[in-house]
Amino acid sequence: MRRHLGAIGAALLLSLLPLAAAAEEAYAAKDVHLRAGPARDYPVVAILPAGTVLDVQGCLPDYSWCDVVALDQRGWIYAANIDYLYEGEPVPLIDYGPVIGITVFGFVLGDYWDHYYRGRPWYHDRDDWIHRPRPVQPPIPPRPRPPGFPPPPPHPPQVHPGPPPPPRPGPPGGQPPHHEPPAHVPPPRSAAPGRPPTTAGDTQGARK
Repeated sequence: MRRHLGAIGAALLLSLLPLAAAAEEAYAAKDVHLRAGPARDYPVVAILPAGTVLDVQGCLPDYSWCDVVALDQRGWIYAANIDYLYEGEPVPLIDYGPVIGITVFGFVLGDYWDHYYRGRPWYHDRDDWIHRPRPVQPPIPPRPRPPGFPPPPPHPPQVHPGPPPPPRPGPPGGQPPHHEPPAHVPPPRSAAPGRPPTTAGDTQGARK
């Protein structure tokens, strides 16, 4: 009986090992601020020491900021401060997010704060934060593509139509050219077998 229980316990432990390994795939590359939104002006939820294990929920479409769970806290971290184990090596998530296949989504402040920040000191300013003009974020400088991430396909050349041909000059006098339709000429009537063809004069002379 004890051996049977020991075997079950060992099996459970082995089944939990992949989950533990998956949880340790991302961690804070240094002491970082966990913020209430994907920008540096949002309130600080917590300060996480370097090496804190991060459960990455997803990132913005440009992989600049990522939504994470750490130490029972939920918030956003600048992706350059997140290291991810990729093929056994720590790599910055801001570069390798597309390669790893991290989920991307947007940020809706009202819904996010309603779910995770009720009771926080800044929550009573929720409506002000929603309508607050967002500062212009400096663009992320281009970074070298990581190995294994193919460059985007080149855009096809755009063909611009040339200018329309100039109008052709009309006839003297300013009148547009006039083309008459061709006259309709009926085909000649075929003569009956054994009889000569009849002319118009013959037809008129046949009836009196």
